[in-house]
Amino acid sequence: MTCNALLMQSVTIIDLLLIASLGEQPIAAFGIAGAIVAFILGIQAAIANGTQLVLSRAVGAGDRKKVGLEMASGWVTNLGFSSMALVSLFLLAEVIVTRITDNAVVASEAIDYIYISLLLLVFSSASSVVVCYFNANKKTRIPLYGFMIEIPFNVVCSAVLIHGLWGAPEMGLEGAALGSVAAIGIRFFYLAYRFFQEKKLGNVMGFSVLSRESIIAHIQEVVPIVANFIVLLTGLLLFQILFAQLPVPAYAAITLVLPWIKFGSMFANTWAQASTIMVSQYLGKKEFSSIPPFVYQSLMVTRIIAVFIALGFFLLSVSFPYFYPNLSSETLTALSIIAPIYIILPLVRTNNMFCGNMIRAMGDSYMIVRINIITQWLIALPLCALMIYLSAPLYIVFGIILFDELLKCYSFRKTLQKRLDSYLA
Repeated sequence: MTCNALLMQSVTIIDLLLIASLGEQPIAAFGIAGAIVAFILGIQAAIANGTQLVLSRAVGAGDRKKVGLEMASGWVTNLGFSSMALVSLFLLAEVIVTRITDNAVVASEAIDYIYISLLLLVFSSASSVVVCYFNANKKTRIPLYGFMIEIPFNVVCSAVLIHGLWGAPEMGLEGAALGSVAAIGIRFFYLAYRFFQEKKLGNVMGFSVLSRESIIAHIQEVVPIVANFIVLLTGLLLFQILFAQLPVPAYAAITLVLPWIKFGSMFANTWAQASTIMVSQYLGKKEFSSIPPFVYQSLMVTRIIAVFIALGFFLLSVSFPYFYPNLSSETLTALSIIAPIYIILPLVRTNNMFCGNMIRAMGDSYMIVRINIITQWLIALPLCALMIYLSAPLYIVFGIILFDELLKCYSFRKTLQKRLDSYLA
């Protein structure tokens, strides 16, 4: 699962590496468009995460008909949301982007990137539910093979279309979007084929009993998880919108760093999600006493992972001039200013990720929503806006992300401990 997540996030890293040579304006455009597309993809992933927990309980209970029913309900839910998001972006992308930036060139490139990426949302939505099925059944290598097919194709196709290699048109940022769409389409057809094989073998059934009631029941299970992710993703999107008000070199530096932060966070997040599958299966089997010792062991591994992520970010901070040799001196200076913040960040964020995933798996999703609303929406975002308005130094503005994680750390840990104690009672 970790390899899957890293490969998924590497798509953004690859695009950034290929786009970096085009200059700061395409990077800024990618930052805006990528944030909007990532917002939709994130909600898709949140819906899929809820579906995965429900599927894991059904797998733990050994109910194959329930597995098929939840799969069908998951597809209806995910594709229904994606269809509404696609129409909304098609109609409102230009309005949204022009509200974020007043740079005409940046806005134009960002809008073109979003329009091309609409098809990507459809393939991603359908694929995410299939990935949930294989994860819930501990067949995580199948999604991994899908990414191993997608990534090389994405690298070659994007490079050709961005730079106009081998007689292809030189499309710049639009080429990166087209390459990603073509690559995820190939991955979808591979996953669909493997899932069809599972159905032929009788490992999943129950599609024919799909009903309005089953879809509503599935949505009710998923909504608390989705609500939490929407709070987080909307907050992240608003952070990026606020960062877009900074000078172009500072915003370009943050745009370059954020995908790497997500990339590093994937190690801890996928470990936590794999742990939630085990917890959900324990819940399905009603083996409640097995949950606390398993969670404590997983938390220890999470903390070890956090240290290695921080070390990796330190090495990354000294490697940026080699990764992006065409950047201006102002952007490289901005990268060095924010380096201490993103190096320390995983030491706190990984703990919060783990606790949040565990609490959601145990049914306390609304508690996580409340904590995130208070720390992110009522404190961190207004503070970030105020600091930008006051023209505060870049390290203070960017450091509010770390401050937000510090605020929620104690509440997450206390909530998780309370739930674990209830299983030991």
